[in-house]
Amino acid sequence: MPSQPLGLGGLNASSIVFGAQACFLLGNAVYTISSPAAAASLPGSPMSGIPEHMVQAMGITSLSTGTFFAIATYQRNLPVMLASLPGRLFAAVIFHRNGGGWSQVAIFETAMAAVMGAALLWDYYL
Repeated sequence: MPSQPLGLGGLNASSIVFGAQACFLLGNAVYTISSPAAAASLPGSPMSGIPEHMVQAMGITSLSTGTFFAIATYQRNLPVMLASLPGRLFAAVIFHRNGGGWSQVAIFETAMAAVMGAALLWDYYL
């Protein structure tokens, strides 16, 4: 894949999509860390019944992943973006198998993998 300069000027499609995913993850992190009871009590939440400290632990994971995605976006690190696809698809399989509210999360993960894959193909071939 072609190397690209650092920075946010002249963003390509994959950087925009990955950056949006980073923002979503970071927003989720702030919400679940600061308001775990509220996050667990959302209608249809897959976190319903999970202790607050576990919801916050999941928020820490979102914080770490969101930070990692934000750094990769800034660097326009296409190999990292590509490497995220199998992880999202694996997560989707696990979430789907868990059922309940996690089925909606599985759909989201699959959609994000598809959009990211399309953006990478767009940047590489067009």
